[in-house]
Amino acid sequence: MTKKVALLGGSFDPIHNGHIAMAKAAIDQLEVDEVWFVLAHQAPLKEFKPTSDEHRLAMLQLVCKQHQQFKVCDLELHRQGTSYTIDTLRDLHQQYPDYQWFWILGADQQAQFEQWKDWQELLKLATFVVVDRNDHLKKDGVRKQFVMVAMHPVDVSSTQVRQGKRLNLIPKEVRQYIVDHELYLEDWVSAQMNPHRFAHSKSVAKVCMDLAKAHHLDVHKAYLTGLFHDIAKDLPKKEAEKWIQDCFPQYMEEPKAIWHGYIGSEVVRILYGIEDEQIRNAIYHHVKGLSNEPYAMMVFIADKIDPLRGYDSSALYQASMSDLALGFQKVKEENAAYLKKQNIQGV
Repeated sequence: MTKKVALLGGSFDPIHNGHIAMAKAAIDQLEVDEVWFVLAHQAPLKEFKPTSDEHRLAMLQLVCKQHQQFKVCDLELHRQGTSYTIDTLRDLHQQYPDYQWFWILGADQQAQFEQWKDWQELLKLATFVVVDRNDHLKKDGVRKQFVMVAMHPVDVSSTQVRQGKRLNLIPKEVRQYIVDHELYLEDWVSAQMNPHRFAHSKSVAKVCMDLAKAHHLDVHKAYLTGLFHDIAKDLPKKEAEKWIQDCFPQYMEEPKAIWHGYIGSEVVRILYGIEDEQIRNAIYHHVKGLSNEPYAMMVFIADKIDPLRGYDSSALYQASMSDLALGFQKVKEENAAYLKKQNIQGV
């Protein structure tokens, strides 16, 4: 019996639930045996340089492990250069002459179909299937030859995910891979704060990494702690109040300047999938410095002696590089003296 395979091509930078829903719709409505995700090295109609082949392939493989009928096709990675569908279909026909091929398109791609290389020949090599998410499919001209598959809309794009949006619409294993390999993270953080605070966050992350190296701690964990420590500081007032009411009602009467530490410890878990207790504890305590756990001391120090603050903190930096606990104590003492001088209470 002829095997029926649907091909879903793209950069998958990263793969998200919309891609998965398209594949499932093809399996259900076309009754294909498998869906192969054809990973493009460089899509011809996209100008941006994608994330490395290695990472995009790994994220696809994580998803395919969860679905028996999903597979990864890496032909275009081995071919390198710009990835043209016509070359892929020619290769697949040569390798699997008895297979019946379907090529899945999004409604946006079908509008560009005549721009595809050798599009007339493409129609002879595969049945082209358009997943119409919003019932806006144009049915004129060459598009009359397309098969239509309906799908409930999944409002997400890879661009949005790279920008830190719609993160609930990517598989958890993909989100974890992104965090573990530090993909898109600076874009995620920069989207949540003003440019000045983002520059501060990157600088704090750098100091945290320096301290981690000096004291043989996890540099990746230090980077995450520093980068995300102020993730909740620019939240709108009403949104911050809701987080406090829902998660930390006992702190409602504390100064609002302190809230972002508490809230940030939950934001990184709920929105970004960072569940590491040491990271969350460090973010929670980074304002007051009430934890002696190494990563908490580290981010408290880095936050207070950030070179971008504009004063000479080199002596505190050197003390902290030599002895983390001693440096922590010195920074706390200097911070307390500063707050007293400024008559700032409770921070």
